[in-house]
Amino acid sequence: MKKIFKTIFRKSKYLEILAYFFQNRIQVNFSGEGEFGSSLEDHYSHTIDRAKLYFEKYDGDLSNKIILEIGTGLTRAQMLYMIKEYNLKKVYCYDRFKCLSDKDKKIIEKYKLNSYLASLEYITGTNDEIGKNIKKDSVDYIVSNAVLEHVDDLDLLFKNLKKVLSPEGKMYHKIDLRCHNKFKKYGELYFHSFSDAMWHEMGGNIGHPNRKLVEDYVDLFQRFGLRFELNSIEEFSNIELKKAKEYLKTDSIEKYKMAVVEFFLYKK
Repeated sequence: MKKIFKTIFRKSKYLEILAYFFQNRIQVNFSGEGEFGSSLEDHYSHTIDRAKLYFEKYDGDLSNKIILEIGTGLTRAQMLYMIKEYNLKKVYCYDRFKCLSDKDKKIIEKYKLNSYLASLEYITGTNDEIGKNIKKDSVDYIVSNAVLEHVDDLDLLFKNLKKVLSPEGKMYHKIDLRCHNKFKKYGELYFHSFSDAMWHEMGGNIGHPNRKLVEDYVDLFQRFGLRFELNSIEEFSNIELKKAKEYLKTDSIEKYKMAVVEFFLYKK
């Protein structure tokens, strides 16, 4: 039913605008629901893929390490899987919103992950809850996947992340700079064409894309004194950029070219 409504609303730009205004008012966010399939098997398969990604990007032994995941989303299964497979000491799962779905408990029970819950702590609320609930300089590895592009106050988040990261710790953040299906039929970058005020009214209460570009993240990390490595995973096509140049009315279209990137961050 939700898929049908989305299809209807996205037929017209103005219907889509009204839908986002309404969704923002009642503070309901359907993002992520059904994105990875409808079955428990589909969801669990996705969580395993994400867990393996985090392991590969660490490039080392995770045994007895402490991990903080930013943007846990619908289920804690990926972190429980990591505790099981990589012998983690402790995991903190943080999300700005309480968005665990009913699939969370079902997946945990089906795949016998209950015994690992003792090593996991779930934290929700404002970004300050990270600093309040996690000991300073104690986290070995901080991870996120398609999360930072939804964070409105990145300064507050990174103030807390830098506080809890150990001196020898590492962060891995995969950032998806695409439109997340918002006004996609008009162009992959069309969502940048709205004023800040209107964009806020369409999703400021529910964590929609913050529209920050790669240069904004670089500036953020430099201001916080973090050493970073950048890897561009996907870029928008030249055809898409040429189209976007017209509706964005910009002479600096190159700054929009990166679509998916990953950052590795370290304390200097």
